[in-house]
This record gives sequence, structure tokens and C-alpha cells, in this order.
Amino acid sequence: MRVEAKQAHRRLALFIGLFLAVHFAAHFSAVGSIAAQDLVLRWGRAVYRVPVIEAALVLALAVQVVLGIGLLRRITKRSRKDFWHWVQFASGCYLVYFIVMHTSAALITRLAFGLDTNFYWAAGTLVLDPLRYGFAPYYVLAVMAITGHLLAALHFRKARRWHKPALALGPLAGVAIVLAYGGAFYAIELPAEHHVYFEYYPGVS
Repeated sequence: MRVEAKQAHRRLALFIGLFLAVHFAAHFSAVGSIAAQDLVLRWGRAVYRVPVIEAALVLALAVQVVLGIGLLRRITKRSRKDFWHWVQFASGCYLVYFIVMHTSAALITRLAFGLDTNFYWAAGTLVLDPLRYGFAPYYVLAVMAITGHLLAALHFRKARRWHKPALALGPLAGVAIVLAYGGAFYAIELPAEHHVYFEYYPGVS
């Protein structure tokens, strides 16, 4: 059963990883411009917004969370834990939290509010006070968690000396993305419908 859970976790990770590759391509393109981000996002959505594929992706994320929680519990039961076990555990815990929060927020925004979860949906959380003070670390930690979890998986398959230094890519990439959506590289003017949406958040006016 343990082997089957790990195998299922890895296979789902490959499927979800395809989505993440497109998702992060859009995020990194935001460093260049809003138009570049929108172009990459539209290309990606042409595939993963197909109803059957999107439903499969949401289901995969839900199953991955359940499997992940089970695997995290096994780490806590290990009598001996090295550095990479702690990286795997900490990153896994945060990913469970982030996947649940971010996926549910995106679905609720689209289905309940009818708002496009485009560049401005992410940017609003990083240009408006007081949201940016909470969302900036929230996003950076998510990128760090993905990076750490991937490197831990690679390490346990075949240890390499470059794995530890590569952990620095997480915060570097996370900060770059946050700066892009936070208006550090160009001015960001939120559309009226996004302003109305963010007024539902406490403290935003």
C-alpha cells in the first residue's frame, strides 16, 4: 500500500507538473509585460480550460492532497530524519495548505463572482494595501515549497551535490514573480471589476 501511494503520488505529480510548467511560464513572462503574461496564459488555457482536462486537473490536485497528507504522516513516524526529510515535510505541508486555498479561491472567484482569474486577479493581492503584506510571503513561500519538494524528490531518487544550492532558486524565483505582479517593473492599473471584487477583502477600500 505504501509503495502504491508513492507511485500514485509521483504519477499525479507528472500530470500536475505539465500544468505547473505552463502556469509558471505565464508567471515568469509577467516580468516582461502584462501582454506577455496574457499571451502565455491564453495559450495554456486553450488546453487546460477544456472542461474534461480542467475537471481531471482539479480531481488530480484533490487526490494529490489526500495522498500527500498520508505520506507526510509517514515522515513524522520515521525515527531518523535527515535534512531532506525535513525539506520534504515542510514543503509538503505548505503545498497542502496552498493547493487547497489557491485552487478554491480561483474556482470561487470564477464561478461565484464571474471574474477572470487573469493577471489582475493576482496583481490585486500585491498592489493593494493591506493585502500585499500577507500575499507577498504567501506566494514566495509557495514557490519555495514547490522548489524544495521537487529537489527533495530528486535527492531521494539520486543524491546530487547541486541539490542543496539549488534550493536558493525558490526564493529568487518567488521574489521575481511577486515583484512583477506587485508593479516593480511597470505601472499596474486594476480594472474596475477587479477593484469591486477586492473591496470584499477586509481593509481594502
